[in-house]
Amino acid sequence: MIDYTGVQCPVCSKPFSKDDDIVVCPECGAPYHRHCYQQEGRCVFADRHGTAQAWKRPGSSDSEDKRCPRCGRPNAQGALFCDHCGMPLSEEPPIGPQNNYGQFNSRYGASPSPTDFPPGQQSPWGQSYGQTPPPPAQPGQPGQQDPNQPFPGAPVTFFFDPLGGVKPDEDLDGVPASDVAKFVQANTQYYLPVFTNQKKYRKNRFNFCAFLCTGGWMLYRKQYKLGAILTVVMAGLYFLSLYCSLASENLVLRLMSQAGIDLNTMSPSSAQLVQFGALLMEQPAEQLFLVFLPRVINLVQLVIMIVVGVRANRIYLNFCTSKVKTIYEEFPEASDRELQLRAHGGVNTPLAVGLMIAYMVAVYMPQLLLPM
Repeated sequence: MIDYTGVQCPVCSKPFSKDDDIVVCPECGAPYHRHCYQQEGRCVFADRHGTAQAWKRPGSSDSEDKRCPRCGRPNAQGALFCDHCGMPLSEEPPIGPQNNYGQFNSRYGASPSPTDFPPGQQSPWGQSYGQTPPPPAQPGQPGQQDPNQPFPGAPVTFFFDPLGGVKPDEDLDGVPASDVAKFVQANTQYYLPVFTNQKKYRKNRFNFCAFLCTGGWMLYRKQYKLGAILTVVMAGLYFLSLYCSLASENLVLRLMSQAGIDLNTMSPSSAQLVQFGALLMEQPAEQLFLVFLPRVINLVQLVIMIVVGVRANRIYLNFCTSKVKTIYEEFPEASDRELQLRAHGGVNTPLAVGLMIAYMVAVYMPQLLLPM
């Protein structure tokens, strides 16, 4: 986290104190008092962005700082990861919503440039290029809103925070949030606030991705042991349900035909359903077991999915902090430690793609191989 104490605000020239509310231009890193930035409506160094005359921290030079390609924060020249968001400093800026420095900086308070949007297209503020963003509204003016609140037609006065507003030194089970971010790597803006709420306020958040993918999500997040167990269990339940359904299919179709149900339309009346139920209950116990077992299995699968969705974030937090602590113990040197965080953390995309292909094959291959 950068300390701007003593640095002068470019607008009012007053030095910042530790209690000041400071916003930072994502393009050049110039700090402002929030009300000063709102007063100007843009970075006062906007015309110098990308040049040698852009804002620099007093006493620093380009050779001393390495700017993060994701959040724009300056870091030490030899740093491998950003001290604020954990972005590897050896990589190119990410493409997509994780990047607010450069490609998407015009959305977060910096002045738009002609390369941000196609010719003739308006910026998010509604004006064409070559025009200055409209000045902030004054309270009390007819038809205007409070400039402290975002509204259409006014410049946005904040930029994307990869840590989701969590302080880099926030303690998460004895591990600073910045190191947890270096381990998580992907989607830190979701996980860091969730982890912090769990530790501080005992508040959890349902993980819909884990709910839908269960073991696959855990394998994707490199929780290989528990992910493998859940994947095997869910796959076993699926194939058992499929076997029972196929084994009882002829019996069910025969009983439906005896009850007078049209197998082409499958729109039975209440009387036909009652007759079908009566015929079904006359069957041997093993046949009834094959008919009802798939429904029980589906219920078990749903329960497992719900439990995983509820507990996923807690499990992932424990996994991350445990792995980071192990790396602390095995690699006391900071440079080695950061390399290990990068190697052991993050996500396993090839494995996720492979699981998706295997799932599609398992679901649709029986339909292709079995006779209609």
